[in-house]
Amino acid sequence: MRLDGAIFAIEQRSVGGCIDLAAVFLREHFAGILRLLACFAVPSVLLTWWLIAELEWTTSTCLFLFALESPFCGAALVAAAGHRVFGERFSTRTGLRLVLRRLPVLLFLLTTARLLTCAGMFLLLLPGYVIATRYGFLSEILLLELCPLRKYETRLNDLLNGTFWSLLGRLIMILVFFSTTVVSLFLFVDLLCGTLFSWPILSGRISSLAYVDRELATLLTVDPRVGTVLVAVLWFVYPIARLAWMFCYLDVRILKEGWDIELDFRIEARRLQEQLEATL
Repeated sequence: MRLDGAIFAIEQRSVGGCIDLAAVFLREHFAGILRLLACFAVPSVLLTWWLIAELEWTTSTCLFLFALESPFCGAALVAAAGHRVFGERFSTRTGLRLVLRRLPVLLFLLTTARLLTCAGMFLLLLPGYVIATRYGFLSEILLLELCPLRKYETRLNDLLNGTFWSLLGRLIMILVFFSTTVVSLFLFVDLLCGTLFSWPILSGRISSLAYVDRELATLLTVDPRVGTVLVAVLWFVYPIARLAWMFCYLDVRILKEGWDIELDFRIEARRLQEQLEATL
């Protein structure tokens, strides 16, 4: 088969298309993603309750802790979902094993990138988005491409060359979607718990309208119930946002390298190899 002179129409998927694709992927592999998520979310939620209730940490500090923990869940999710892209089944064990195999490298790079992002967000906001975009594909190139540590900066430059500002806009849109969904889901859980179970989380615990600002600030800052539910909601919504960003990575590779054609050849080669082995 010759491809000389062939013209392939490659159209970039919109950020809404990436989010839709992430939702479809989450629906199809919900059980596996839930198992993977539980490995990170359950300890994090329990730790949040203990830190606020016993050590008097604030909710904002626990949110910072979530920001440091979530990239490792995202790396495991990328590793597991990436193998599905290659035509293999989604495996929670595979995702965790690949993360553990490169844990020292991921621990250093992901933590450093997240600390720089948080510092940029806190100081001037925009630098945080720039740093997050610059190092947003670390998990993909380290776990899916198995890029050597000494070459990861070069590989990031290759991916971001000519696509950086587009990816920056995509990242902001995904974060807006993520934040909006978290707030909506938190309010829904608050209303549901207060109405059905008589266990209000936030709105039903404000006793006086005269002091609503003071009570609201106290509940949002140091109340273990509010902090724990908020962190749980963040973990629940996180996979769809992380998957949407992974599909942005796939979109960049398809646009720049025609990776979809390469994947088709790999899947077809694997199918032919299995047929050959079955006949022998």
